[in-house]
Amino acid sequence: MNAPLLEVENLQIALPAWLQPVVADVGFRLAAGECLALIGASGSGKSLTSAALIGLLPAGASMRGSIRFAGEELVAAAPTAWRRVRRAGIGMVWQDSQASLHPLRRIGAQLIEALRAAGAEPVAAREQATALLAEVGIDRPAQRLRSYAHELSGGQRQRVLIALALAANPQLLIADEATSALDASLRLQIVDLLDALRRRRGLALLFVSHDLALVRRIADRVAVLDRGRIVELADTAALFASPAHPQTRALLALAEPLPAAAEPASPAPLLQLQGLDAAYAATGWRSTVRPALRDVGFALQAGRTLAIVGESGSGKSTLLRCLTGLLRPQRGRLQLAGQVLDLAGLRDPAPLRAQLQLVFQDPGASLDPLWRVGDIVAEPLRFAPEPPAAAERDARVAALLDDVGLAPELARRYPHALSGGQRQRVAIARALAAQPAALLLDEATSALDVLVQRQILELLRRLQRERGLALLFVTHDLDLVAGFADEVVVLWRGALVECGAVGEVFAHPRHSHTRELLTAAGR
Repeated sequence: MNAPLLEVENLQIALPAWLQPVVADVGFRLAAGECLALIGASGSGKSLTSAALIGLLPAGASMRGSIRFAGEELVAAAPTAWRRVRRAGIGMVWQDSQASLHPLRRIGAQLIEALRAAGAEPVAAREQATALLAEVGIDRPAQRLRSYAHELSGGQRQRVLIALALAANPQLLIADEATSALDASLRLQIVDLLDALRRRRGLALLFVSHDLALVRRIADRVAVLDRGRIVELADTAALFASPAHPQTRALLALAEPLPAAAEPASPAPLLQLQGLDAAYAATGWRSTVRPALRDVGFALQAGRTLAIVGESGSGKSTLLRCLTGLLRPQRGRLQLAGQVLDLAGLRDPAPLRAQLQLVFQDPGASLDPLWRVGDIVAEPLRFAPEPPAAAERDARVAALLDDVGLAPELARRYPHALSGGQRQRVAIARALAAQPAALLLDEATSALDVLVQRQILELLRRLQRERGLALLFVTHDLDLVAGFADEVVVLWRGALVECGAVGEVFAHPRHSHTRELLTAAGR
C-alpha cells in the first residue's frame, strides 16, 4: 500500500442528546488510488464518519481523536482550514441528488460557481464545466449546462453531483450512498464511473454503501461498522470469502434472498388495470406533451405481490401516481374491489384511496416534520367516513404502531428523532390506518441498509399474511424481486414489455430490456 493520504485514528463523535459517543474508536487509512468501502447497519455511524471527514457534523456534535489529510491534522482545525480542505482536497457525492442540487439555478451556473471558487478564470470556467459534464458521461454537455435539476433523470443528476465534487480537482472523493436511489443498470454505471475516475485521476475513494454487490465490485478493502466501531477491516475478497466478525456474517447473510411467499388463497383479481395512457405537459416558449405511459395494463390478486421494474424514467412512479389519483391520466380503466373506475374522468380520488395507500421512498420527506408520530398515523382516521372519538383514535394509533413493530410511546416523538427504518414503519402504519386492500410501495426500501431492508420486507410479508393485503412494489432491486414478489411487470420507455410469474420471467426473459436489466443485476 502507498503512503496514506487519509489517516483516521481513535475517532470519537458525540451528539448532544446521547450519553455515549455515537462513533467510538474508529480508525483506518486510505491511500491515493485506493477504494475503501464502509458498510454497516443503519445507525452504525457510516454517514456521521463521512461527515466528520469533511467537517460537516450536525450542530452541537463534537469529535475527538485524529483525522490527518495529506499530513494536516483536522480534528481541532479552524473553520478556514476545513473550508480549504472542502474546496480543494476532499469532494463529496451525496445520496439525494434532487436535494443536493439547487432547484432554481441551472446546472451550468452551479458548476461554474464551484470552479470559480476553486480558482478558475471566468472565461475558462464555462469550458471546464462542459468538460466535466463530458467526463462524467453526460450527453450533449454544452446544452445540459442550461438545464435545471428537475429536467434531468436520476442518473444524470447523480453524474452532475460527481462533476461538482470534481470541480476543485480533489485528492479524495467520498461517495455516501451515492447509488441507493438508482435502478440496477444505473447503479452499475455510476459505480463503474467512480471506479474509472479514481483510476484515471489517482483519487482515493471512500465508498459508503449498503449494496454489498457494488462493494464487492469496486472496493479494494472493506471496513465494517457496528454501533460506532470498526469491527472488521480486510481485503474485499478475503472478507466476503471468510468473514471473521458476527456482524459481518450477519450482513452477508441478509443479502441472501427471502424465502418464497405462500400461494394465494384466492385467484380473483383485486385490481385490474386496462389501457392506461399518461403524459406530462412541458411548459416553455412552446408547450409540448411528453408521453409517460402507453397502454399499460395488468392484474393483481389479493394477498399477492406484484413488482414493477424498469430503468429510471420508464414510468414506474408515474403509474403509482395514476393509481392513487395524484396524476390524472389521459386514458385508463380500473376495476378495483368490484368497482369499475374511469381514471381519466375521475373527479374524486376517494374511491381509489379507500382501497390503495401509497408508501413513498423517502419517509423523511413524506412525513410532516412538525407533526408528532401519533398525529401522522392518526391523520387518515380523521378523514374516515365515521371518524373515531379521541380515546378510540389514540388506542388505534397505539395498535397500529405495535402492528408495525414500534413502541406506542414513540407516538409522542417527531420524525427527526427516529431512525430511517423507524420512519418507514411509521409511513406504513399511516397507510394501514385507512384499512386499504393494497399497499403501493414506491422504492420503499431503496434508501435503507440491508439489515433494515430485511426487517421492513419481513414486516410487509407478515402484514400481507395477516391482513390479506395485496402489494404493488416499485423497485430497481431485482434480487428483492426474486425473493419477495410473485409476479413482475417490466416497463420500458412507458410501455409494458413483459409480465408474468417472477421465476418464469427471470429464467426465460423474452424482451431485450428484461435481459439487460437481469444482466446489469448479475442474474
